[in-house]
Amino acid sequence: MSWVLAVDFGTSNTAAAHRIGPDRVETLPLTHTGNALPSSVFVGPYAMSTGDVAFNQASLDPAGFVVAPKSLVVAGGIVVRDREVAVSSIIAAVLRTVYGQALRRHNNEPPAEVVLTHPEAWSSRELSVLREAASIAGLGGSVSLISEPRAAAFYYSRQHDAKIVKGSTIAVFDFGGGTLDVAVLTATNEWTFEVLRAGGDNALGGKSLDGAIARWVDQHLAEDDPQLAAWLRTPEGLETRRTLDDQIRKAKELLSEAPSATIRVRGNGSDKTLTLTRDEFEQLIEPQITRAVQLARGVLHDSGIGSGGLQALYLTGGSSRIPYVHRRLAELGPIATLDDPKTVVAKGAAGFVAGGRATDPPAMVDTEVLERRPAGNTASAPPPPASFVKPNAGSSAPTRTNRKTLALAGGAVVAVAIAAAGFYYGTQDDALASEVTATTAEAPPDNGGKPPATSDSSYTSETYDDVTALLPRKLIDASSECNNSGFSTQGALQIRCLVNPDSSLGRAIGMEKNDYESVTAWRDDQYARSNFIRLRDSNDGNTKIVSPDNNRIIDQGRDGTYFTAIDRSTGLLIQFSTDSADQGMTLLTEIGFAPA
Repeated sequence: MSWVLAVDFGTSNTAAAHRIGPDRVETLPLTHTGNALPSSVFVGPYAMSTGDVAFNQASLDPAGFVVAPKSLVVAGGIVVRDREVAVSSIIAAVLRTVYGQALRRHNNEPPAEVVLTHPEAWSSRELSVLREAASIAGLGGSVSLISEPRAAAFYYSRQHDAKIVKGSTIAVFDFGGGTLDVAVLTATNEWTFEVLRAGGDNALGGKSLDGAIARWVDQHLAEDDPQLAAWLRTPEGLETRRTLDDQIRKAKELLSEAPSATIRVRGNGSDKTLTLTRDEFEQLIEPQITRAVQLARGVLHDSGIGSGGLQALYLTGGSSRIPYVHRRLAELGPIATLDDPKTVVAKGAAGFVAGGRATDPPAMVDTEVLERRPAGNTASAPPPPASFVKPNAGSSAPTRTNRKTLALAGGAVVAVAIAAAGFYYGTQDDALASEVTATTAEAPPDNGGKPPATSDSSYTSETYDDVTALLPRKLIDASSECNNSGFSTQGALQIRCLVNPDSSLGRAIGMEKNDYESVTAWRDDQYARSNFIRLRDSNDGNTKIVSPDNNRIIDQGRDGTYFTAIDRSTGLLIQFSTDSADQGMTLLTEIGFAPA
């Protein structure tokens, strides 16, 4: 019988679904214990392993452990044991595992179609890595790509009580283990959706919440049993830390259903049991959830959706199960959840592509189809071995000027993560963050050495330095971190800086210790010029030119608190939201964008 395989490759976990027949879509179990497969990969000397096997091997040899391959897609490659490994081949190991599980359930009969999901904000560069991974993994049949929010929207729209008709506006809040993605969509007909606006935070997810609990545990142990707390930071405490990590994750999940959860720490002759109540948990994660709600509010604002204009806010991703998340998001619109939020994207993708539908014309890059494999290549043949060769010039993998290759140097990543957080919560994003910090140590040249913005230039930012070269130095110095945050709808690389409340800028705008304020910036010469003109001519009272040469303009949005600042002389665009209009103008004045 013909069938379809859909794979939702996530930052922390991967889910899959298969469609059998015209209307039967089911979640595909990927392990003996559940539907989710950890997305981590262990790169060994001769082969790669995935999931729980990867975690097991990493306990003995952490040098080859890649925690979150999806977060490395922009980098393109990673150095493991002094050799560069293409990220596409690491992702292929995960896809190959899923594909093998699926084949066993279908008597080695290859699927008629395979569909892979991806974040809405991924550009053609990231999509090419996913396509390369599919090719390396040896997926059979025709392989298509669909964005995660479109897949989720399709799944929800097919439920009997969804009542989504043409013109309906919905939002998808995808709160996974490692990232948060928000998209606002409008139904173009009963099958398809147009994305009005999408945004994301690549450093906010379930692991961020785990980290908040871990810091709480660390604080209690430091007060009650300092020797145990110190021992957990030593190599001898590694296995206990891993057990503790698992207990923290389970406690977080239990607190969605129970008023309290216990965390037991045993080692070095000590045995401690800590009780965490739901109220305490919600206080611990309040900064992260506020950050998530602010992001969602900003995406809704940018899409032009006001209060009451949203039919439903659909929640996906395991972290969306938390009751506190539901209560806070209720501020934005009616909340709707259906089935297991970890698997709705995969099930939506399976139903969508199996129905023979396409999201948009191929030029929109929302659904892309790879060439069908030769007829002689059957699924029963063993998948090709893992590739340890980075893509060459003829490969479809992305290339970037000054591309940063991430490194795993022996156990150094583990040691750095332990020193920074008290427990092992390191991901490859940590390596990227340290590289970013080093990059900002020297003052960059004007325009980052790129062509200047002119009346007809069309340059868009491709690297971290393309953006930070244009940002006011005071903003960079006042930020606790500045990291890649995705791509604009026009394909420009965006940088997000988190303002440190203890910095002079943070104090100037009245931030308190646990406040969150982020600034997103990118370069897009053509977009900056066109939007400068649009804002200048809008006459809505929310816009003003703030430079003597008439090149800088600020728009405060309809409510006065969502700021867009444009410098058309450099192609720089800056966006952020604040609690008040005065706070936003103070920020722009302090960093020198607007006159005092």
